[in-house]
Amino acid sequence: MKEIRALTGIRGLAALIVFLAHTREALAPRGVDLPATPLEVRLFLSGGRQVDIFFALSGFILALIYASWFENGVSRASYLSFLRKRIARIYPLQAFMLAVIAGFVLVAYLSHAAVLNGLGRFSVATFVQNLLLIQAWGFSGDAGSVWNPPAWSVSIEAAAYLVFPFFLWSTATARERRPWLLLLGALACGFTLNLFSFWGQTGFSGLSRGLSEFALGIIVAALFNTGTADWLRSNLGSCLALLLLVVCFALTPDTGFAIAACAAPLLLALSGKNYVSGFFGSTPIYFLGEISYSVYLGHFLYTSIAYRIVSTNWMRTGPLPTAIGVTFIVALVLGLSTLTYYAVERPGRDWLSGRRKRVPAREPESQARPGRSIV
Repeated sequence: MKEIRALTGIRGLAALIVFLAHTREALAPRGVDLPATPLEVRLFLSGGRQVDIFFALSGFILALIYASWFENGVSRASYLSFLRKRIARIYPLQAFMLAVIAGFVLVAYLSHAAVLNGLGRFSVATFVQNLLLIQAWGFSGDAGSVWNPPAWSVSIEAAAYLVFPFFLWSTATARERRPWLLLLGALACGFTLNLFSFWGQTGFSGLSRGLSEFALGIIVAALFNTGTADWLRSNLGSCLALLLLVVCFALTPDTGFAIAACAAPLLLALSGKNYVSGFFGSTPIYFLGEISYSVYLGHFLYTSIAYRIVSTNWMRTGPLPTAIGVTFIVALVLGLSTLTYYAVERPGRDWLSGRRKRVPAREPESQARPGRSIV
């Protein structure tokens, strides 16, 4: 299917907010205060809730692309082909970041350099878990995410990929005939899980968070051709969908399933032509979405480099040095993210997926469901 630019754009803004929120948190103990009201933090500087949007968005987009692959079953060939495409999308940058961070850790260890929070938190076991993308599955608690903290959600996403084809196949009839009933079930399941489990980043809390929101996105995609979706794609409907998410941000003090639930109407709204999709699909926002994975996965590393170039002691001497320093950090992170997008992420994706240049995401029907069904 043709790319929906506005969905790429919203991913870019969400990744930018994650980066800005983490940067503000990192600068505070260094004496650089970036004041913001509680409402401003909830709307523009809360990173965790953006990940809830990521999970729902990912399930939504993948369901639109791959629904026809698995509607009649899951064959070995189609399953492995799907996993290859998804690994090609997430793994090259993950491996690159992990290798660079491991290099810095090794140099710091050999040179006995002083490192914030020490080097003891880095272990071979958690490094291997990061290589295998299982660091957030609960084997080592929160220790699995110390190598590159944002990568916890990539680990949860990898778990979602493993079950995605089987979920699509098992819900094919319900998504076609009773999508609203299935949606109510997904909402009930998500809110129940969130009621009894803190929306965390590892183990059961992280997996239940990611998988429930990913499933919600899949089911919302089943409403793509409904009259409700058509109304949400209107100018009025899209504005109200955006307003719903903004109000949810304002009223919700922390992350939670409610964020994904309130983002769901906006996903449908952004698939049409309206004022809201026009903004999210505009050239600068769309480009931000193109490099969003590099921004998200690389900003911890890039900001640690920035703090060694610009002096935080100087930044806290006044408003102007603070503004200059923050501007430099943002520019450096976006610049390095653009570099890794073109030099690592895209070439790695094309190489692992077996293609040298970009092709339409949807393959011919003869290739869509190869092989004999295994379920």
